[in-house]
Amino acid sequence: MIFLDVDGVLNSKQDGNSIKLRTDSHFRLLQEIVKATGAKIVLSSSWRAGFAKARNTLSNRLGEYGLEIMDSTPVLSGLSCRGDEIRQWLDDNRKLVERFVILDDDDDMEEFTGTNLVQTDSEIGLQEEDALRCIEMLNS
Repeated sequence: MIFLDVDGVLNSKQDGNSIKLRTDSHFRLLQEIVKATGAKIVLSSSWRAGFAKARNTLSNRLGEYGLEIMDSTPVLSGLSCRGDEIRQWLDDNRKLVERFVILDDDDDMEEFTGTNLVQTDSEIGLQEEDALRCIEMLNS
Protein backbone atom coordinates (compact mmCIF):
# COMPACT_ATOMS: atom_id res chain seq x y z
CA MET A 1 0.00 0.00 0.00
CA ILE A 2 1.02 3.55 -0.68
CA PHE A 3 -0.59 6.13 1.59
CA LEU A 4 -0.48 9.12 -0.72
CA ASP A 5 -0.45 12.80 0.13
CA VAL A 6 -0.85 15.26 -2.77
CA ASP A 7 0.40 18.70 -1.74
CA GLY A 8 4.18 18.55 -1.58
CA VAL A 9 4.27 15.16 -3.33
CA LEU A 10 2.41 15.36 -6.66
CA ASN A 11 2.59 19.14 -6.70
CA SER A 12 5.04 21.44 -4.99
CA LYS A 13 5.70 25.00 -3.93
CA GLN A 14 7.82 25.24 -7.07
CA ASP A 15 4.69 24.85 -9.23
CA GLY A 16 2.50 26.90 -6.90
CA ASN A 17 0.87 23.82 -5.30
CA SER A 18 -1.53 23.96 -8.23
CA ILE A 19 -4.65 21.81 -8.18
CA LYS A 20 -3.98 21.34 -11.89
CA LEU A 21 -1.17 18.93 -10.95
CA ARG A 22 1.01 20.05 -13.84
CA THR A 23 4.27 18.24 -13.07
CA ASP A 24 4.28 15.04 -15.14
CA SER A 25 7.51 13.77 -13.62
CA HIS A 26 5.79 13.31 -10.25
CA PHE A 27 3.16 11.07 -11.83
CA ARG A 28 5.74 9.11 -13.83
CA LEU A 29 7.64 8.40 -10.60
CA LEU A 30 4.48 7.29 -8.81
CA GLN A 31 3.72 5.07 -11.79
CA GLU A 32 7.22 3.55 -11.50
CA ILE A 33 6.64 2.79 -7.82
CA VAL A 34 3.34 1.05 -8.53
CA LYS A 35 4.74 -0.93 -11.47
CA ALA A 36 7.81 -2.05 -9.53
CA THR A 37 5.88 -3.09 -6.43
CA GLY A 38 2.29 -3.87 -7.36
CA ALA A 39 1.21 -1.49 -4.58
CA LYS A 40 -2.27 0.01 -4.37
CA ILE A 41 -2.91 3.68 -3.61
CA VAL A 42 -4.78 4.82 -0.50
CA LEU A 43 -5.36 8.55 -0.48
CA SER A 44 -4.35 10.08 2.85
CA SER A 45 -4.25 13.68 1.61
CA SER A 46 -6.67 16.36 2.73
CA TRP A 47 -7.84 16.17 -0.90
CA ARG A 48 -9.82 13.03 0.04
CA ALA A 49 -12.67 14.95 1.65
CA GLY A 50 -14.44 18.15 0.70
CA PHE A 51 -12.36 19.00 -2.36
CA ALA A 52 -14.47 17.51 -5.17
CA LYS A 53 -12.87 19.50 -8.00
CA ALA A 54 -9.35 18.76 -6.80
CA ARG A 55 -10.20 15.07 -6.26
CA ASN A 56 -11.59 14.83 -9.81
CA THR A 57 -8.44 16.44 -11.19
CA LEU A 58 -6.34 13.98 -9.20
CA SER A 59 -8.33 10.98 -10.42
CA ASN A 60 -8.06 12.16 -14.03
CA ARG A 61 -4.31 12.79 -13.79
CA LEU A 62 -3.71 9.41 -12.13
CA GLY A 63 -5.79 7.79 -14.89
CA GLU A 64 -3.47 9.27 -17.51
CA TYR A 65 -0.76 7.04 -16.01
CA GLY A 66 -2.93 3.96 -15.52
CA LEU A 67 -3.20 4.62 -11.78
CA GLU A 68 -6.23 4.77 -9.53
CA ILE A 69 -7.13 5.33 -5.92
CA MET A 70 -8.16 2.10 -4.21
CA ASP A 71 -9.42 3.76 -1.03
CA SER A 72 -9.02 6.72 1.29
CA THR A 73 -8.13 6.97 4.94
CA PRO A 74 -10.98 7.94 7.28
CA VAL A 75 -11.50 11.50 8.41
CA LEU A 76 -11.33 11.33 12.19
CA SER A 77 -12.79 14.05 14.37
CA GLY A 78 -11.08 15.64 17.29
CA LEU A 79 -7.36 16.16 17.62
CA SER A 80 -6.30 13.38 15.30
CA CYS A 81 -3.39 13.67 12.90
CA ARG A 82 -2.69 11.96 9.59
CA GLY A 83 -0.84 9.19 11.40
CA ASP A 84 -3.96 8.41 13.44
CA GLU A 85 -6.02 8.20 10.25
CA ILE A 86 -3.50 5.86 8.64
CA ARG A 87 -3.41 3.71 11.79
CA GLN A 88 -7.23 3.48 11.75
CA TRP A 89 -7.20 2.44 8.07
CA LEU A 90 -4.54 -0.19 8.77
CA ASP A 91 -6.50 -1.54 11.75
CA ASP A 92 -9.67 -1.75 9.64
CA ASN A 93 -7.91 -3.41 6.67
CA ARG A 94 -5.33 -5.65 8.36
CA LYS A 95 -5.77 -8.52 5.90
CA LEU A 96 -5.07 -6.35 2.85
CA VAL A 97 -1.64 -5.08 3.88
CA GLU A 98 1.70 -6.88 3.72
CA ARG A 99 3.86 -3.77 3.48
CA PHE A 100 3.14 -0.09 3.22
CA VAL A 101 4.81 3.22 2.68
CA ILE A 102 3.58 6.71 3.50
CA LEU A 103 4.48 9.21 0.79
CA ASP A 104 4.07 12.65 2.35
CA ASP A 105 5.86 15.96 2.81
CA ASP A 106 4.73 16.21 6.44
CA ASP A 107 5.83 14.11 9.39
CA ASP A 108 2.71 14.16 11.58
CA MET A 109 2.71 10.39 11.92
CA GLU A 110 5.22 9.73 14.68
CA GLU A 111 4.80 5.99 14.99
CA PHE A 112 5.63 5.54 11.29
CA THR A 113 8.35 8.16 10.79
CA GLY A 114 11.36 5.90 11.16
CA THR A 115 9.89 2.84 9.47
CA ASN A 116 7.33 3.64 6.78
CA LEU A 117 7.56 7.33 5.90
CA VAL A 118 9.22 8.58 2.75
CA GLN A 119 9.15 12.32 3.29
CA THR A 120 9.32 14.47 0.18
CA ASP A 121 10.58 18.04 -0.02
CA SER A 122 7.50 20.25 -0.38
CA GLU A 123 9.54 22.70 -2.46
CA ILE A 124 10.03 20.18 -5.29
CA GLY A 125 7.68 17.24 -4.69
CA LEU A 126 8.33 13.58 -5.47
CA GLN A 127 11.84 12.92 -6.77
CA GLU A 128 13.66 9.86 -8.09
CA GLU A 129 15.45 9.16 -4.80
CA ASP A 130 12.07 9.19 -3.01
CA ALA A 131 10.65 6.74 -5.54
CA LEU A 132 13.65 4.44 -5.13
CA ARG A 133 13.23 4.46 -1.33
CA CYS A 134 9.54 3.58 -1.72
CA ILE A 135 10.35 0.70 -4.06
CA GLU A 136 13.02 -0.60 -1.72
CA MET A 137 10.71 -0.39 1.31
CA LEU A 138 7.80 -2.05 -0.45
CA ASN A 139 9.86 -4.85 -2.01
CA SER A 140 12.00 -5.71 1.03
